[in-house]
Amino acid sequence: MSVEITDTAAAIARVRSWENQLPEGERLFEDPFARLFSGGAAADEAVELLLAVPVFRDYVRLRTRFIDDAVRAALAAGIRQILNLGVGFDCRTLRLGEIAQQGARVFEVDLAEQLERKRSILAAAGIAMPPFARLVAADFTTDFAAGLTRDLVAAGYDASVPVVVVWEGVLGYLDDVACDRMLRWIAQVAATASRLVFSYPVSRFDPEDLLPRIRAAGFVWLDDASLADVYGRYLPGEPPQGGDLYRFAVAWR
Repeated sequence: MSVEITDTAAAIARVRSWENQLPEGERLFEDPFARLFSGGAAADEAVELLLAVPVFRDYVRLRTRFIDDAVRAALAAGIRQILNLGVGFDCRTLRLGEIAQQGARVFEVDLAEQLERKRSILAAAGIAMPPFARLVAADFTTDFAAGLTRDLVAAGYDASVPVVVVWEGVLGYLDDVACDRMLRWIAQVAATASRLVFSYPVSRFDPEDLLPRIRAAGFVWLDDASLADVYGRYLPGEPPQGGDLYRFAVAWR
């Protein structure tokens, strides 16, 4: 049985759904929608593969909370656009009440079949995407830039005002050329004072080389932290072994 991107997205949703099984005081986030996307046998295989890395569950938990907080901080700073690249089965649009409260617009981007799968699962549960959300299809492994820019603008995206860009769990699917191409495109469509929040494995970006790559793409500042550092912000005790495999970052335009 082969594991596809949709199966991996379901596996990540399953890991997020486990958060609700913890006592309320131990949860890093609330996600009542994740259980809808737990998938079937193929997702079982994907979960097994992902959890073969012992630190992976903590990584998913921490990156979810880290990005939640970065989005909240952007909203508190007055940013009113959210661009979620490679959204998968992420449901921040539904579960972060601050988005609706602040009147923000959300643009969710992924493969067309992934977006339709998400929409149909939500619809089957009687849940509709809110009117301030737009789903826009793109394939980041192709020469996507011109078409995606056009489609975002048609959906109401305004490149002249700041945006917080979420780039969560995407880098593992891209080679170096595609990663740098995406960074340049993000900088082109993100106005001054925009923010990019992302997670990455050190197998994709060398932390020592990330700042010059970010600056070369058009960003001016970077806050980069290890999983162990972020673990200390949110959880008691010592971080698990393997905490040096993943990192979390926010870049500013």
